Amino acid sequence: MKSTIRTILFKILFLNIIHVSFSQTSTNVIWLDFEDLSPIFSAYGDKTISTPNIDRIAKEGIVFKKAFTTVPVCAPTRSSIITGMYPTSIGSHNMRIQAQNKYPNIPNYEVVPPDYVRCFPDILRENGVYTVSSKKSDYQFAASPLTWDVYPANDSTDRFSFPKDKPFFKQINFWETHESQIWGWGRQNIPLSVDTSKVIVPPYLPQTVTNKLDWATQYNNLKYCDVIIGKILDTLEKNGLLKNTIIILSGDHGNGLPRSKRSLHNSGVSVPLLIRFPDKRQAGTINNDLVYLMDLGPTILSFYNIPTPPNIHGRNIFANNEANKRKYVYFSADRFDESIDLLRATSDGRYKYIRNYQPQKPQFLNLTYRKSQEGVKELYRLDSLGKLNPVQAALMRKTKPPEELYDTKNDPYEINNIAGSAEHQAKLIELRGALDLWIRETGDLGFTSESDIAKTFWPNLQQPQAEKPQINLVKNKVTLTTSTKGASIGYKTKPSDQWKIYTKPFQLKKGETLYVISHRLGWKTSELIEFKP
Repeated sequence: MKSTIRTILFKILFLNIIHVSFSQTSTNVIWLDFEDLSPIFSAYGDKTISTPNIDRIAKEGIVFKKAFTTVPVCAPTRSSIITGMYPTSIGSHNMRIQAQNKYPNIPNYEVVPPDYVRCFPDILRENGVYTVSSKKSDYQFAASPLTWDVYPANDSTDRFSFPKDKPFFKQINFWETHESQIWGWGRQNIPLSVDTSKVIVPPYLPQTVTNKLDWATQYNNLKYCDVIIGKILDTLEKNGLLKNTIIILSGDHGNGLPRSKRSLHNSGVSVPLLIRFPDKRQAGTINNDLVYLMDLGPTILSFYNIPTPPNIHGRNIFANNEANKRKYVYFSADRFDESIDLLRATSDGRYKYIRNYQPQKPQFLNLTYRKSQEGVKELYRLDSLGKLNPVQAALMRKTKPPEELYDTKNDPYEINNIAGSAEHQAKLIELRGALDLWIRETGDLGFTSESDIAKTFWPNLQQPQAEKPQINLVKNKVTLTTSTKGASIGYKTKPSDQWKIYTKPFQLKKGETLYVISHRLGWKTSELIEFKP
């Protein structure tokens, strides 16, 4: 008995040491953030192309085999990552808002998250971490002037510059893998070096030259990015930064190819996630926990020994307790550009349950944007000619079943709907109930009209503005307050300086001028105060 107790205590101590060492030895974090990228490199079993630099990160780090996004399209999932919240809970689930000129039937508004929700880089900055972001924000609300020390960084040249004298967090965005680059910049500017004969097109798509070329272009764009990653790693090594920098590599949702992006199948919601520690702890290991991209914020905060904010949905991936492990992950789809189709889904890591609230609508949404892709054009053409086989035709069906259930272990492409199988009724009931509970507990706003949501955020569809902060100066010590609940206060003493986030009273030097603003997500920034004692 004593031996058992000693063993348990040793394990607890060991895990705590690991957790502490994460925060004490890791002063920098770089997030290699890919757009529209499924797990299509060798760490996930795909040998179509060689990506030696990504492979290096995988071999020297941890490969998360069951990492997911919350929504299979960029703006909602990026709102989820930056806030650590389900998009359906904060009203950021529709793609794309702030698009009144493009989609006249959509009200003009920004998402206004609950007053306790913050962008996690804000919290990093408050704790002395220098934050840098590329120009890709897409949070469904305007990027706060207080979130980043540098925003936007240049997506090309600034990828290779890093602070040397301060702890930093840097997001490096890779737009080259985006859906639009399959028919745009990538195809036009990068010579194709992928053998199309070796490209495996999923069975739910036509096995044509056109589709093989689209998929080869996606792989080709990834190869191009792998070279850039190699240069980033070389720069870090030359500057002596690789020894104290954690590297995170992820996608934001599935490939920009048919039935990937915008789909609740794993081809749309499964994402690559690699985490490499400077001392290579757990190098080459596989993690099969159910994790989300929205867990990145709490996890990154933990690397700097900063607690996870209360009441958010994201979790620290490395928290050492069973209660932190997820039994299910949940997904949503609502409006994508001009088309609306309400779907919800859940998975236990093997079985996937999809609920189609509008089964009268077609499986493949008729979106103007995606029709620039040659494979999409061909899909519509072959469907009109009746030249798709039954598996491919299912993608183009004009209606959908109310419920779908897939065994992703035995049916990785999620082709065989087993919702009607007597053998799987217990699992169907289990996942159905789990989804119902999640919808209730998280306050799913997908069942509220977007117009009503917009008017809740912006009364009369007029953007609220944060109140000007109040300044109190006693013996050169400044105290700042704001009456706007949920707002942060920014201050500086030189117009050219970046805003600092106010956390506690500070000294104002004689002769200094104080500049102050307040900002709440989704609202206008307050009027600027210029204070001269």
